[in-house]
Amino acid sequence: MNGIGEVIYNIFVNNLNIPESLSEFVIIGFSIVTWLLLGFIINRVSKPVINKLLRIEKKGARAKTVANLLWSVTRYLVWFIVLMLIFSSLGVDLTPFIASAGVVGLAIGFGAQEIVRDFMSGFFIIFDGEFQVGEVIEVKGFKGTVIMIGLRTTVIENWKGERKIINNGNIDSVINFSRNQSIAVVDFGVAYDTDLQKLTEIMPAFLEQEDERYGDIVEMPKFLGVTELADSSINMRIIAKTEVMKHFQVERDIRKDLVMYFSENEIEIPFPQVVVHNA
Repeated sequence: MNGIGEVIYNIFVNNLNIPESLSEFVIIGFSIVTWLLLGFIINRVSKPVINKLLRIEKKGARAKTVANLLWSVTRYLVWFIVLMLIFSSLGVDLTPFIASAGVVGLAIGFGAQEIVRDFMSGFFIIFDGEFQVGEVIEVKGFKGTVIMIGLRTTVIENWKGERKIINNGNIDSVINFSRNQSIAVVDFGVAYDTDLQKLTEIMPAFLEQEDERYGDIVEMPKFLGVTELADSSINMRIIAKTEVMKHFQVERDIRKDLVMYFSENEIEIPFPQVVVHNA
C-alpha cells in the first residue's frame, strides 16, 4: 500500500469504522480522485507560473510563444504521470508496459510520421523565430494574425474573424508582414486635360499635410508621378512608409484627403467614359 493509500485507510477504516471488505474500493476510488484533482490543479497553476517565470509581459510575443509551448508540454507530461499513478492505484503492473514502450513507440513512429513531422516543425518554428503570436503572416494564401502556435498546429485568424488551423508540418513557406515597416500605395487618376505642371507644383504641400496629420506615417510620402495612361485617366501614384500593418488605414485616409484636396484645387478625378460615334 502506497503512502496515500495508508492515509485513506487510516481515515476511513480506523477512524470511520468502514468494513475492511470495502476498504480496498474506498482506497482505490479516493486515490483516483486525488490524482485527477492534483492533475487539474497542477495544470491550472502551471500556466501562470510559466508566464511569470518567463516574464512574458515584459519580453513580448516571443516569450509568450515559448511559454505556450512549455505549458503544452507540461500539460501532456502531467496527464501522462497521472495516468501512470492511476494504473498503479488499480494494481496494474507497469513493468511490462514500460518494457514494451520502446517497441510500441517504434511502431507508432512508423505509423504517425506526419504527427512527428508536425511536432518537429513546431519546435523549429518557435525556436527559429520565423513568426510569433500576434504577428501577421500569410501561409498558403491565407493571411491573418497568429493566434496560437502549438506543438502540432498553428492557428491564424484573418480580419473577418475566420480561423485557419494549419498543421506545422504543412507550413513550408511564410510571408511575415510584421517584421518591417509597411508601405502604403495610393493609385489615383486625373483627367487627360489636367494641367500636369500645376498638379506637380501643388503635390508637395499635400504630402507635407499628410505627413503632419497622421502619426502612423513614419517617412515623408512620395509622389511618384505618372504610372499609366489608361482609357479614361492619367494614373499616378503616392507611396508612404508606415508603422507595421498600418498601411491599409493610411491608404484610406490619403484617398479621402486627395478627393477633398483636388476639389479645392479644381483638379478633376475622372470616371470611365464611352465615346459612341454615329455611322
